[in-house]
Amino acid sequence: MTEDRSSGNDKLDEVIAEVVSIEQGGAGRIEAGEVSINQGGAQTIAADRVHIEQGGAAVITADSVVATQSGIGMLVAEDATLRESAAGVALATDLDARGARIGILLAGRIEGEPKVRFDARLAAIVGASFAVTLLVVRRFLKP
Repeated sequence: MTEDRSSGNDKLDEVIAEVVSIEQGGAGRIEAGEVSINQGGAQTIAADRVHIEQGGAAVITADSVVATQSGIGMLVAEDATLRESAAGVALATDLDARGARIGILLAGRIEGEPKVRFDARLAAIVGASFAVTLLVVRRFLKP
């Protein structure tokens, strides 16, 4: 089993390993079986399992994600748990989000009551409203 550790103010450009553990550091791109980040971050993570505590990532693609008091730009996962965390976009089969804030959410099963700006239902309503408005305006502007 290979393990890569980063601590302090270290920032690694690319990390490819079976297990990656980062404490108070960061990485550009991580490919791993298991990733653990504590008070650090990464630009992109592709892994089987990801655990982030008081950290962040721009993009995460994983089977399982657990984020506590963290921020994620885009999350794509089978199983995701967000505790007191924020995500810009979250796509998950199963989502457990307690105390989470999410910009755009598409999920199969949701536990908890995340604060969501746009979910699939609201996006459909906004899209349909926009289409109807466009048709009406087009009729009035037609010569």
